[in-house]
Amino acid sequence: MKAVLVVDDNTAVRMVLTDFLTMAYPTARVLQAENGADGLALAHTEHPDVVLMDAEMPVLDGFSAARQLRQADDTKSIPIIAISSGASNNELVSGLRSLADGSLPKPFTADELFQTMAGVLSKRHVVLS
Repeated sequence: MKAVLVVDDNTAVRMVLTDFLTMAYPTARVLQAENGADGLALAHTEHPDVVLMDAEMPVLDGFSAARQLRQADDTKSIPIIAISSGASNNELVSGLRSLADGSLPKPFTADELFQTMAGVLSKRHVVLS
């Protein structure tokens, strides 16, 4: 079964993303983490097909988590989509975006999410049903 990992410290954002993703990809599992450390652990155990990662989070920020994902053999090829409301001159936001396969500034619409997901997944030849 295919899986998507949503890593964001905002519960409402995680719930909205989960709802959107469940509508678009009804057979995919949507995993959630509220910080980069938990997201990193889930990525290593669950090997999701794509990770949607916020930049600014407690415990471990999204840039540091993405950097660790890119350095590990078992997770380096997992596509990452940066989701952040931070300014592009913010070091964490720009760092995460530099490592990500796609970027989605908050707030975003369901259509913007689906277009970004489709673009990233097609580049990586990943199919979520």
